[in-house]
Amino acid sequence: MILSLETSTSVCSLAVHNKGLCIAEQSYNVPKSHTTLMPEVIRQLLDNLNIDRSALEAIAVSDGPGSYTGLRIGTATGKGLCSALEIPLISINSLDIMIEEMRPIVAGISYIAPMIDARRMEVYMKLVDKECLELRDTQAVILSPDLFINYIEHPILLVGDGVSKCEGFIDHPHLNLAPYIYPRAQSMGPLAFQKFKKRAFENLQNFEPNYFKEFHTKPSKNPFNNL
Repeated sequence: MILSLETSTSVCSLAVHNKGLCIAEQSYNVPKSHTTLMPEVIRQLLDNLNIDRSALEAIAVSDGPGSYTGLRIGTATGKGLCSALEIPLISINSLDIMIEEMRPIVAGISYIAPMIDARRMEVYMKLVDKECLELRDTQAVILSPDLFINYIEHPILLVGDGVSKCEGFIDHPHLNLAPYIYPRAQSMGPLAFQKFKKRAFENLQNFEPNYFKEFHTKPSKNPFNNL
């Protein structure tokens, strides 16, 4: 079994998975509370399932992009549990978690662009096709009206808390917005299990989240226009 911790946004969620299938999930949206609430929520989650910590085989954490503080707290908690239980640590890209969440409901959509709010008119995002194959890896992007000009003929689904910045701003006739989607621990299960089977584990001493601090400074240079 794998315990997944998702802390990249203000919504913190935790889930227990057995071979990639979610057994239970708990989440809370209390600002600046990850440090104080997470240990108790983990205890409650495992107690409700009558699972002892010794039954856990790995801990999965979101490795960014997202909130600097949230990612740091999730990583510290995950590393602490792994060290105490002598089990491996698995990291999952926060945007991939949202893509996994959208897999069952992308009928009629050609592209998916998960977005996490960065600052001002910036978002962390990546672009995948309807088969969830990556077309552009995770980047910090300054939003511009022509961001998706190369995909003007195809339906695009934007998901995540960065999407609210796009409404009425991005020029695209087939734009679909889902700002209510956020990375959930429940959706980490299949991704974490695949890494577990491949033994794609992180080094406990050296692992740090990817904060994606570098930003594009010239919005006229649209990184998606080169595809």
